[in-house]
Amino acid sequence: MTLQQVSRTLTRPIVTTTLLISALPFLLQLTGVDFGSHAPLVDLEAVKTYSVADWTELAMTLVKGAFIHFLLEWSGVIVAIVTAIMALVQYRITGNLATPIIGMALLSAGFMDAFHALAASNIIRSVADDTNFIPFTWALSRMFNAIVLTLGAGIFVLGLNRKVKPLRRNRFVIVTSLSFLLISFLVIQLCASTSQLPQTMYVDGWFARPYDVIPLVIYVITAIFILPRFYRMEKSVFSSALFWSMIPAIATQIHMAFGSTTLFDSDFHAGHFLKAASYVVPLAGLVIDYMKTYREQKVRVAELKVARQGLEYKNRELEQFAYIAAHDLQEPLVTLMSFNDLLVADYEEQLDGNGKTYLGFMNQSVLRMRELVKGLLDYSKIGKNSQLTFVDGNELVNEVRNDLKAKLTSTGARLIIGQLPTVTAYRMELRLMFQNLILNAVKFTRPDEPPVVEISAEKVADVWRFAVKDNGLGIPKENQDRIFVIFQRLHSKSEFEGTGIGLAHCAKIAALHEGEIWVDSKQGEGSTFYFTIPLR
Repeated sequence: MTLQQVSRTLTRPIVTTTLLISALPFLLQLTGVDFGSHAPLVDLEAVKTYSVADWTELAMTLVKGAFIHFLLEWSGVIVAIVTAIMALVQYRITGNLATPIIGMALLSAGFMDAFHALAASNIIRSVADDTNFIPFTWALSRMFNAIVLTLGAGIFVLGLNRKVKPLRRNRFVIVTSLSFLLISFLVIQLCASTSQLPQTMYVDGWFARPYDVIPLVIYVITAIFILPRFYRMEKSVFSSALFWSMIPAIATQIHMAFGSTTLFDSDFHAGHFLKAASYVVPLAGLVIDYMKTYREQKVRVAELKVARQGLEYKNRELEQFAYIAAHDLQEPLVTLMSFNDLLVADYEEQLDGNGKTYLGFMNQSVLRMRELVKGLLDYSKIGKNSQLTFVDGNELVNEVRNDLKAKLTSTGARLIIGQLPTVTAYRMELRLMFQNLILNAVKFTRPDEPPVVEISAEKVADVWRFAVKDNGLGIPKENQDRIFVIFQRLHSKSEFEGTGIGLAHCAKIAALHEGEIWVDSKQGEGSTFYFTIPLR
């Protein structure tokens, strides 16, 4: 299954379930189902004879509508909080700005719903009359929900997010989120402290709740013009779910604006249920996005595993080939060298000037061939039968300096060794790494300036980063990757001796340690070779 098919498969259940849930209350109402909580008529004479159980049952019946309303409201609030938390977590994983912005927009809308729920339960009291305060807070929370979602998606539709520099993405998320939350707080504060609130319910009018038409229009505009463009830009299950969440949101406003005439009637509860559903849909999209990300990572890990196994197999084949080729070349090479020595010893005096020149060329070629074969053998043996051990960096480099003492003295080179750590490494291979890098630094120098080689190390995150710095010729930018390929040379053999294998050895040794190697250099200004060894 491809990743595109996975995305389609995960989105389809959201669409089907959302459409079904949005239509279900209306269809059930057509069959005569009443979702309302109607307070019973109380017989004043009968209550005089009520028992404790009768009074308890009456009290539960009277508060049933308020209790259901409170549950539905807080269900939406809790879902909004969970969505915001998951959106922030996904932002930390993917770096996608859209998810936290929309998540925090939903959270601020959830805070408005919490305010309405607390006001309806008389937990929050206002200076205004409760007759207007409770329906007004509902209408206000719905308008705020519609506007803040439109603003959140509009940020990306207008491309404002593209103006955010990479280093300021976190600041953008924080500022935008705090702005949404601050606006919701100010609206709540203003509403709670205002003594005169507009009338929002008109039982005898065309619409019992005309203020609910305003968010209805906003939802329709957002669903038609803004969220489709937002989805085309993001192409995620979450953005698709946000679009489909407009269906229950619009259905909510239809029930409330055109159906509900009193508190806790059938359309009232249906509308509040669908409002909670409109919060669940984006959360479901976010959860499925997590599932999709997990599946994508699972597919990629499987592909990488197969590719790594293939590369390991090819590398083993190449190393085996290099070993066999080099080993088998040694016998004819020894024969050539023996016959060359015989020619020099027995027939050199009988050759003219050209013959002696040709014999010299042949001798040089045989010697170079011997160096190449030895280099191939050394390359194929790197990492064979080696074990990780604790290696004192200063002790190892001092050993290399002693081995290269004659070369360093003849070239007038100065080797400066800083404080090096003790690392877990393959000792012989790490020794070869330092030896090759120091020889390279000494070899490629300007004739008028003695070589200076500085070796240092520093801890960076979870690795030790070693640096071998020289004051040599430097390496052009375009050649800085090529130098680590086997048999690649930047200079002719007449300028500088060598086989072109030394840095290939270093690259293989770095890979053996699960580290990296690279060079920072400018032509004419020297080079610094870096390599890393993980902390173990």
